[in-house]
Amino acid sequence: MIKEKIHRFFSEGNARTILTKKNIAASFGIKGITILISLILIPLTINYVNSDRNGIWQTLYSMVMWLNLFDIGLGNGMRNKLAEAKAKGETELAKKYISSTYAIVGLICVAIFAVFCFINPYLDWFRILGSGKTLYPYRSEISGLVWIMMASFCCTFILNLIKSIVTADQRPAIGSFLDLLGQILTLTGIYILSKTTPPSLVYLGWITGFAPVIIYFIAGFVLFNTRYKEWRPSFRYVDFKLSGNMMNLGIKFFIATMAVIMVNQTLSFLILRMTDPVEVTNYNTTFRLFNIAFNIMGIVLIPYWSSFTDAYTKNDFEWMKKSVSHLHRLFVFFLIFQAILLIFSPIIYYVFVNYWITESVNLLKIPFLMSFAVCLSVCVLCWMSIYMNPLNGIGKIKLQVYSSLLEMALLIPVALLLGHYWGVIGILLAPVFIYIPRMIWAPIQVNKLMNQTATGLWNQ
Repeated sequence: MIKEKIHRFFSEGNARTILTKKNIAASFGIKGITILISLILIPLTINYVNSDRNGIWQTLYSMVMWLNLFDIGLGNGMRNKLAEAKAKGETELAKKYISSTYAIVGLICVAIFAVFCFINPYLDWFRILGSGKTLYPYRSEISGLVWIMMASFCCTFILNLIKSIVTADQRPAIGSFLDLLGQILTLTGIYILSKTTPPSLVYLGWITGFAPVIIYFIAGFVLFNTRYKEWRPSFRYVDFKLSGNMMNLGIKFFIATMAVIMVNQTLSFLILRMTDPVEVTNYNTTFRLFNIAFNIMGIVLIPYWSSFTDAYTKNDFEWMKKSVSHLHRLFVFFLIFQAILLIFSPIIYYVFVNYWITESVNLLKIPFLMSFAVCLSVCVLCWMSIYMNPLNGIGKIKLQVYSSLLEMALLIPVALLLGHYWGVIGILLAPVFIYIPRMIWAPIQVNKLMNQTATGLWNQ
């Protein structure tokens, strides 16, 4: 009986719906293991390098992530254009989009690394990170870590385009599986380091930076020689004229992505500047716990991005309405899940973090208000993502661009103001306040598009 229901669930509906269901189910299993590994990585990493080093590493990682902006939205632009080409059966055009994107991103990486090599000798990372007494013992390690993170970032920047390709093919479960393999390799590497080497940010950088690079390189080689052989990038198919086509959409994604990175990655830097590295560790520990819901939401939503591209290209508005309705019901369950996590968070911290940290059982003392602030922030992200993915897939994101510009302008002033009065909790609540306008206009725009009543800015 149960077997028959499962079979019907994965076989009923049109081809787009069936493929979406299968990818969601596969991604759930993969992501579940990935989340478990990420939780294990917290105490394992802290045990290996200590809380101060971990806070430094988390902050530098957040800063390097800003460089993702330099793809100028090309990855997401390629994803949409590739999904459109696939829906229309234009294989050669799809290959041109892929080849051109790899070429442009490769040139951007060379430029980024060249600029870094030129300016890095003039940068004092010790002072950039705060120059507090707690950072001084790690001054030389910070210098080496920066080089490693920059090199690994440039490699990852190019190679992880394979994830945009599989997502455009409505198979994001493959991308999730690659992330899982990267996490497993990272976990294995840090475990070996903890047993064989003294604490070192440099060694930690090598493992966390290049584990994903190895996985993406192997995956790209395998997929472009099997499933995506017809799409395999080639210099012959590089057409920089197409970059203008992707750039037009990509610039909009660039601004939207810049806002997301600024909001999410700036928090660690502000906390470090205003407090100390231990608070960064506390925040990242809390965020990893409550971000489980957002990760699960992401599992569900990732297939919808390219599915909405396909549906909108084919004017299948009924499918779009049903999909958004399903996501609304799912959001209610996420709220309940987050409430349960919040109630039991002190026990979870103790069992999954403090119990495994050998420095001191009471090393991480995370206030309940910090848990509440992060929980609320993640719930807001989950609500907005229900509407951002369809809008991104459809490509109607001009209003999102304006909203992103406003959010970037407000983030630091609001975070500093709230941080002055409420400390770390105030900094963490800043995103909730600046996202209020987006929480209102996004549902309105999606409904207008699905009902074919969108005009003017609503339809751009």
